[in-house]
This record gives sequence, C-alpha cells and structure tokens, in this order.
Amino acid sequence: MMFLNTLHDELTGRGSGTQAERHERYNWLEQLRCTNPQADEKGPMAGIPSYHWFRLPQALQVAGQASDLVAGTMNAQYLVFEGHHAAAFAAELGLQYDANNRIDRPGGIDELLDAYEEQADGSWSTLPNETPAPPLAGWDDVYFRVRDLSDGKAIQSVTTIAYESSRFPGYTLLGTTLVGAGAIAHDDETAEYLQQVFADWAIQRECAATCPASSPPWPHTPRQIPPAPFDFARNLAYLDALLAAYGCAQAQAQVDGGDEAYWACAAASTAYQLFSLRYTAGLPLLDVETALEAAICACETARAALAAAYDDDALPAFDFEQLTDYARTLQLLGAALLFGRHDLAARLAALQTAFDGEDGVYEALLSSIDPQRPAVDEWYFAEPYSALFECLDADDPAQQMEHLRQYLTSWHGSLVREDWFNGHLRAHGLAGYYGLWAFEAAAVARHLGLERSALAHWLMPPSP
Repeated sequence: MMFLNTLHDELTGRGSGTQAERHERYNWLEQLRCTNPQADEKGPMAGIPSYHWFRLPQALQVAGQASDLVAGTMNAQYLVFEGHHAAAFAAELGLQYDANNRIDRPGGIDELLDAYEEQADGSWSTLPNETPAPPLAGWDDVYFRVRDLSDGKAIQSVTTIAYESSRFPGYTLLGTTLVGAGAIAHDDETAEYLQQVFADWAIQRECAATCPASSPPWPHTPRQIPPAPFDFARNLAYLDALLAAYGCAQAQAQVDGGDEAYWACAAASTAYQLFSLRYTAGLPLLDVETALEAAICACETARAALAAAYDDDALPAFDFEQLTDYARTLQLLGAALLFGRHDLAARLAALQTAFDGEDGVYEALLSSIDPQRPAVDEWYFAEPYSALFECLDADDPAQQMEHLRQYLTSWHGSLVREDWFNGHLRAHGLAGYYGLWAFEAAAVARHLGLERSALAHWLMPPSP
C-alpha cells in the first residue's frame, strides 16, 4: 500500500519521495511488469508510447477515474485511463494547457504528422497534397505543471502531464517525467531564466482564468479554419490579456532590476500572434493592419530592451542564425509588404541592420521597395527558403509559379521543430493556434504579379 500511495503521488505530481524511496519503489514496480496485447500493432493502445507496461495490484483513482495500467518510457511513467479525462485531471491537479508546444510529449508528435514522412537523415518530405491542401486532421492536447526541485547545487524539475492525442483516441495518459532525470549543475543565469519561464507560465495560467468560453457564434468568416472547434473570441481576449500582463511584467522589471528583455520579447511574440489571429479570424483588414503595426512596434521595444541588456546598440531584434527568428522575420516582412505598408517594412529592416547583405531571401524581399538593397546569392536556411529565392530570382512566370508552389508545399513540414508548428492541432486550448500563414509567399506573388488564385493553398493568405 505504501508503494501504491507514493506512486500515486508521483504520477499526479503531488510528491516524489527521497532518492532511496524512489529506487525501492522502482524495484517493486519492476516485479509488476506485464505484457499488454492491446498495445500490439493495430491494437486499441498501439499509439501509446511505452517501453514497458506494468499492471498494479490495485487501481489508482484521480478525479473519479480509476486505472491499474502504467506505461513506462525511457524517462517517464504514465497511468493509462480509458476515455477523455485530460481536462478533468487538469482541474483536479491544477494543470494548465500547453499552448506553445513547450512540453515534451511521450514519444514526441511524429505520428500526428499525417501529411509528412520523416526521412532517414531527419528531414521531412511532403506527401502529395490536394489543392487547396486541408490542414492536418490530428490533434494533440497536453495539460501540465512543472515543479522546481532545484536546491542551489543542481537545477532540476519534474513535469506532470495529462495527455490525449489522435494517436491513441479513447485514452488519456497521466504521469510525470522521472524525478532524477535531467538534473544539471547549478548555474545562476540558467536558474534565473527558468524562474522567468515559471513566472511566464503563471501569467499565462492567470490570464486564461480570466477568459471564459464564449457562447455566441463568431460573427466573422475565418480566413483559415482549424480542424477542431475553435473559440476565436476567447482566444483573442486571452492574447489581449496576455499582452497587457507582459507589459506590466516588463514595467515591474524596470523597477526591480529584473530581466526587462525577457518580457519585452514575450510581448513581441504575443503581439505577432494577435495580429495573425485577427487576420485568421476574419476581422476587417483595417483592424488587422492596426494589429500588424502594433506587432512591429513591439519588436522595436524588444530590440531596445535587448540592446540595453547586452549593452549593444547594433543587436538585432531577430537572430537570423535561429530558424525561429528567421521565419518570424520573413512572416512579418511579408505581411508588411502584403498590406502595402512599406513604412512598416522599413521599420522592420531598421531592426536588422546587423544582417544587412547576408541573406539573399531577405534582401530580395526588401529590394521590392528598395532597389538599392544588395544582391546576395546565399541564405541562412535552405529548407524551405531556397524555393522562395528561386522564385524571386526567376524571370519566367511559369517558373516563378512552380517555385512558389514548391515553397508552399514544403513550408509547414520544413518548420517541424518550431514551437508554433502544428498549432492547429492544439486548437482545444488557448493560444496554441493563431493561424499558420506564409505571408511572405503572398507578398512575393503580389510583387511578381502572379495570380494568387492559381496558388490556392491553406498556408496562402487569401487577402488583401
């Protein structure tokens, strides 16, 4: 009974015991290892990732649900429940929704990618698409809580998650990463950063609590529709609340000497999400354009905070050596060009002078409004951006169309490792989805005079 109680505490994130107690419980659990025919290929539990299965002598109960089946992976163990209970477990245990794809899923999310195949070299190839290609049909919901176990000597945490997925429909996993895995030597800078992440999650949780679900039907026609039911009004309210909270956190950091740049960058990311979601939700283009200008303004604020933090006035807002930053820069630049806001494009370029003359795709886009930009024949990321460069470099309209089609086809799969990748699979929660748009592709089509209706694709912005 003692082992069951402590196992229950660990799997629900309520406690973990000492290292000696955990080792003793592990030895006891090993004696309960079993085979699970339901996990065989084509069985109902085949999609549940597990290296070992354990059958407990007595069922454990959480939020009125009982299970005696445990799935063990290399670094975690999870109770397996029949039915959909993740939201109920979250309410019982105080978990929050993982909107930003920051929490490791058991076994990853590879099997959710119905439209893509992973190659031996780790790259992704796109399966044949219809035109326009529908969004992926999978879904992936994680609720989580992180307990900080750092002790001044080592930095360590344990994550409790409740997980449902289209990989194993009809089941819910509830468990934790194994305590004792992933500890690193204490470092003040890393410890401070983690504390900011934990504070950030707390802000997100508080903002979510202030945004109840909306009942009236959404009055606008969305420009992109996620596969799952989506509450546009609630998500917009949440992002508005989050942006305001980050502004308060940044102001407080100025007072108490905290990391102002962290919160300014978080606000800039949220401002882009607000712009993208307003566009996605079908709001009038004037409202969307206002949000775009606010997003550029937030980037300017973030850059100023970064420059102050690192005492470097030449520091860019986005680091082109990081794919996340590079992709977001092109999205923002594409959006500014698409809306005909050359002033916003110039303001964005002013934030990136450290990379002037270094990237051919970026320079080719800017040359559409500034012919004095240098011609560069190399760029930071081959996939998917080579196709976009070839489109801008080609003279024949037919070749331009073919390159742009190739770009749209490869865009989503090439960005598989990004935090916001497959946001539409997390459409049950707040801020996981704000629209997936290759704004730069539409800007290129507009600049080259290509017929956008012939480039119909779910990533291609339909307007303006």
